[in-house]
Amino acid sequence: MIAFAFCLLTVSLSSKANTRFLVRGVFSSQEDNTNFQAFGSNHQRFNDDGIHLAHALLFTENLITDSLSFTGVFNAYSDGEKRFSFSQLYLKYRPLTAASIKPEVKLGAFYPAISAENTDFGWLSPHFLTNSAINSWIGEELRIGGIEFSLRQSGRRVGSHWSWKVLGSVYKGNDTISSLLSWRGFALHDRQSLYNDRVNFLPIPGVVDEDTLNAPAWTEPFREVDGRLGYYAGAHIAYKRSAEMRYYYYDNNADSNAIDPDRIYAWHTRFHSITLRYLPQRELTLFSQILVGDTLMGENVVDNDFQSAFVAAAYNMTAVGLGDLTLAVRADWYRVTDNDDTIFDPNGSKGSAFTIGARKGITMSLSIAAEWQVNSGKQENLRPFQDGAKFTEQLFQLALTLTL
Repeated sequence: MIAFAFCLLTVSLSSKANTRFLVRGVFSSQEDNTNFQAFGSNHQRFNDDGIHLAHALLFTENLITDSLSFTGVFNAYSDGEKRFSFSQLYLKYRPLTAASIKPEVKLGAFYPAISAENTDFGWLSPHFLTNSAINSWIGEELRIGGIEFSLRQSGRRVGSHWSWKVLGSVYKGNDTISSLLSWRGFALHDRQSLYNDRVNFLPIPGVVDEDTLNAPAWTEPFREVDGRLGYYAGAHIAYKRSAEMRYYYYDNNADSNAIDPDRIYAWHTRFHSITLRYLPQRELTLFSQILVGDTLMGENVVDNDFQSAFVAAAYNMTAVGLGDLTLAVRADWYRVTDNDDTIFDPNGSKGSAFTIGARKGITMSLSIAAEWQVNSGKQENLRPFQDGAKFTEQLFQLALTLTL
């Protein structure tokens, strides 16, 4: 798969492709506390104050024929276990047809179009430096290695204000999803896991001890454990270009009793997601997302419900004479409810976060952004490592982004 990715990258750079490159450096200032990737308790991305490479990203979309294209997203980071690889790589088939209802097939590694905020190329957010709790988790643990089939109809094509799309997918390789929600809880950051990546978390005694679960303090999010197919289905409906709603149901259909030689468990995870976007005026975008689901590992060893939601707004100040300046604000809520009786492995957590940011275009290719976030909550499995279960984290970031 890696060799195939690099072949596509070579073709992309040597052909007439829709190719975009982004590099983003970030100065971050936060509490001096070890983060989860370094096996610590902090839910932020970086460990300490300083300048970091947040993203170096190459997006390429190549037309092979009039109906067939391939897309690749290649990422490089200064943090994490894997520093360079791809996050998406897929073929898309859109046959030319005169019918008003048009089919589409995607095959490969990709995100379902489930996010209300990560709508820019490369699954980036156009408004925030950090993602919501929902989309931080999706970027960490959810990726499709399979096929998606959809049907769509444009309202303009049939003289209607309404457009719609229905879709379904089957896939493999997302068996460990919800490991992080259960053993680390929700986090808020912008790092997307790469293929063959590894995400670490705090070595909780009830997880890593030989006398308990004897699992490692890390997960590989896209690992195949049980050989079974998962699936999802969804529907989009849009009114003109001013409002849209998307609904998805996801079920990885994992065998919760399956375990591989590395002591990596399969988690049977299901969830519903609803996203809303509304543009009451050209400069103002309102968007929100709700996620409700559950996960099971073993014979009721871990049985958790999880919920998260956010509301956000972004306003471009061009209309009031301030140039290419966008202000954005977001409020997050999240919870993991522990339903099992496994005393040595408490999974309950809850919290909320508030994020405010501003982004200013300096030139067509260069922009600067500033963002402040406070994230606070309660996580039961922090008790062995600190005095109580509560946490409060504050983060300030200043970013310079070059886009070509």
